[in-house]
Amino acid sequence: MTQSFSDRIRTCLFSFDQGFGEYRNESFKDAFVFYLTLLFAFSVLITIVIAAGLIAFGPELEIPNAALLFIIPAVFFGSLVGGIISLFISAAVTHIFILLFKGTGGYLETVRAACYSMVPTLLIGWTIIGAFLTPYWGMAIQVFALHEFHGVSKLEAVLAVFIPVAVFVALYYMFIFALVFSAMIFNTL
Repeated sequence: MTQSFSDRIRTCLFSFDQGFGEYRNESFKDAFVFYLTLLFAFSVLITIVIAAGLIAFGPELEIPNAALLFIIPAVFFGSLVGGIISLFISAAVTHIFILLFKGTGGYLETVRAACYSMVPTLLIGWTIIGAFLTPYWGMAIQVFALHEFHGVSKLEAVLAVFIPVAVFVALYYMFIFALVFSAMIFNTL
């Protein structure tokens, strides 16, 4: 039996350590429609926040009003399209590690886990506090969802979530280091 929309949100936010058994036999469509609904609401809210900032600070930043007519819809559609694309790409990366740990589910189960892990971000990620808190909350949700959907241990689910994050962070800092180091070399010439 499919839970109501509000029950799904409550499960994802507050009972994720025990609630994903109910979603084990759920279809991909149900999880994806749930995600798209929240993504649409998030896109509207983030667009409002950015539009308010641009309207308030646009004159000081010398942004012409005509540019706002392009920027504001671009933020909305960019958020929608970026949310969909990033969902599938991040699930693909995570799924590679799930396969290494011999998970039993397919790629769509990993996408379903990613859909549920994004609930905190889509609900409060548009706020300043939410932007800092929700990635960690979402990773915890994803660990429990992967454990349930793929039949891997919780440790394997943790590794499948955190190894790609650690690799990304290491590559990011290596890139920054390379930029700083190259700037130092070119400034001394």
